[in-house]
Amino acid sequence: MFPALATNDCTYLNSGSSGPPPNYVIDAMREADDLCSGPAYLEGLGLFAHQAESNSRAREAAARLVGANNVALTQNTTNGINLGVGSINWRDGDEVVSATTEHPGCLMPLHNLKDRFGVKVNLVPPPVTPERIEAALTPHTRLVALSHVDWTNGEVLPLWEICAVAREREVLTLVDGAQSVGNIPVDVPATGADMYAFTGHKWVLGPEGIGAFYVRPGLPLYSPNVGFLSLPAPADFDIDGDYELRSDARRFEASTMSPALAGGLAAAAVAACERGSAQFQEIQYRANLLMDLLSELPRVTIRSPRPAQSGLVSFEVESIAAKDAVERLLERGFILRYLPGPHAYIRASTHLFNTEEELEALAKAVRRL
Repeated sequence: MFPALATNDCTYLNSGSSGPPPNYVIDAMREADDLCSGPAYLEGLGLFAHQAESNSRAREAAARLVGANNVALTQNTTNGINLGVGSINWRDGDEVVSATTEHPGCLMPLHNLKDRFGVKVNLVPPPVTPERIEAALTPHTRLVALSHVDWTNGEVLPLWEICAVAREREVLTLVDGAQSVGNIPVDVPATGADMYAFTGHKWVLGPEGIGAFYVRPGLPLYSPNVGFLSLPAPADFDIDGDYELRSDARRFEASTMSPALAGGLAAAAVAACERGSAQFQEIQYRANLLMDLLSELPRVTIRSPRPAQSGLVSFEVESIAAKDAVERLLERGFILRYLPGPHAYIRASTHLFNTEEELEALAKAVRRL
């Protein structure tokens, strides 16, 4: 069912970086590509209709995946974060709040604001709580940018409470959903977030190169990424600049996108929706099992919350650097990842395709380290 895994004699525990697309996703990509391949001038307007239909299916499936109805297609989570950051007209002296544990895909766009506009970046240390976020807010804060699931240890942040604190202070919220969508239940409107970026290539098991970006309906935002598709209709373009962009999130979609990637995302998102809560229960069951197995080892320290809040299991092995441990485990046929920086953990991602036997074998391999 997973071609990438069938051709490699390994145990794959790294869906938090990139999940292996199953056959039904690859088939959907090929079908969409076959329908839309070829120059537009050879196929006529039918080609554009196929492309629009493919994008529409992907958009609808992605929206259903997060319980929303106002999303734009993007390249990935970082692309969505940049769209959200770029949608605000920044001024010298403005401030943003984030966390020291944030992924570079979130922090780099924020630090870029500092370099370009003189925006001050205030980082909250873990644990990231509503109280710490509130204490970091000032009259100059315009944005709070945080992950839904902490990529360093799999902790689920209390988004509703954090977003409520920001909303009371009229501060916008931008959420990195890279490690949440497909990993835990996600209802974006229920979080209270103003903007929410996520990808299809991790826990959703879709193709790399496509994701989605949610914008709270009615939120007045400048779009830093505009083009032909940002208009309600082609006839709305005016060469002198007298036009209006779409009123929904699709104003952030500028131009042509890959129909193959859209087809793959649609298939992956629909399948994830059909699995429903069973997927999240199975993922957490495997994470708890792995933590139980690793906790029996005397030189291993678990760094993820227990019981598991997501499918991410981070741990350390005494006297062995995370990078060295991951490389040595790779030699034994286990694919994990190590985290750089101050939270230099070994991180395993437990997904539906990981068996109990694989997790037991990993624990034995860690013991042999």
